[in-house]
Amino acid sequence: MAQHPTYNVNILGSGVSGLSTALALLEKGGYSVKIVATHLASDLSIDYTSPWAGAHWRSYADIADLAQQERDTATYTRFTHLADTDPSAGIMYVTGNDYWEVKPKKYEDPWFKRIVKSFKHVPKEELPPGIEFGISYLTVTMNAPKYLLYLQNKILAHGGTIERTTVSSLKDLAQIPHNSQGSKADIIINCSGLGSRNLGGVHDHQMFPTRGQIVIVKVPDEIWPKAKKFTMERYAEGSAMGTGTITYVIPRDNGEIVLGGTMENWNYQEAASEETSKAIMSRVLATRPDLFGRATILRSCVGLRPNRRGGVRVSAAVEQLDWNEGWDPAVLVVAHNYGHAGFGYQSCVGCAMRTVENIEQCLKELQGAKTAARTMAKL
Repeated sequence: MAQHPTYNVNILGSGVSGLSTALALLEKGGYSVKIVATHLASDLSIDYTSPWAGAHWRSYADIADLAQQERDTATYTRFTHLADTDPSAGIMYVTGNDYWEVKPKKYEDPWFKRIVKSFKHVPKEELPPGIEFGISYLTVTMNAPKYLLYLQNKILAHGGTIERTTVSSLKDLAQIPHNSQGSKADIIINCSGLGSRNLGGVHDHQMFPTRGQIVIVKVPDEIWPKAKKFTMERYAEGSAMGTGTITYVIPRDNGEIVLGGTMENWNYQEAASEETSKAIMSRVLATRPDLFGRATILRSCVGLRPNRRGGVRVSAAVEQLDWNEGWDPAVLVVAHNYGHAGFGYQSCVGCAMRTVENIEQCLKELQGAKTAARTMAKL
């Protein structure tokens, strides 16, 4: 099959979704990619969610949601490959543990038991105090800030460009020159997360913030070899995958461990609550005092998860933006990849791949739509 010509792509957002989408396009070939964003990898801001993530792979997809299963599987496959081959990505293997204080009445083994290794029901004698039921399996965790820089460096190495610019609308994104020659974008992709709520041309009011507070700790050197292999999520009674209190532990390859957490819808409070941090520490200690009894608190952090009623938006269409009034109508592919709530890392590779597939399907009609728009403009 002949390679299609190179298309110019402007991407809004440099979180894990925007960076993953950019890299997927560059690896596919035939695309010149430019990322524009207010915040870039290594920045720390409550408006820039990705660096705050504990980031481990644990799928929450409904057992019947085959599309989400495919996206999560593709991400798991990439992450395990990087854990095996590239330490610079900041990904490492751990034993995942899911604990329920009360076993859900309609519990079913998760669909992903068929792709992970060492899946089992935890024997009762191995469960922590206060836990009625648990499962364990081999998974991976990511050092989120390190992984973002890894993606950014990969994009630059593949010839992509990154520009710190604040964009307020799809019109702005389309009008930003793609390169130093002033070329226009053929494709624009919105990966602005929570920013999609107020982004001109999108105004997705299904988006809302879910505040998350975490505590980052270190444990004594003699405990680290054991602690770095352990990650968990503990569900309070009635939680059943996402409501009520969830306690989690996620180690990073640099020796830090992320403890959480909170899920507070529509809460924009940036300052960390000392009371909340104490509650998180108390819940973690109640579960694994052997690992965290002598932990040192490094800092408490807050991020806003980009939540969306109805789930993620991964779409693309050929559009003529209504702001253009000139003789050369702005017909281009407009794609979206946002609304991942607290699960952006677990599906980032799969959602990026799906975004590329959506764009490829649109390219077949792009040139015809441009020709038709120019013809209409001359009438």
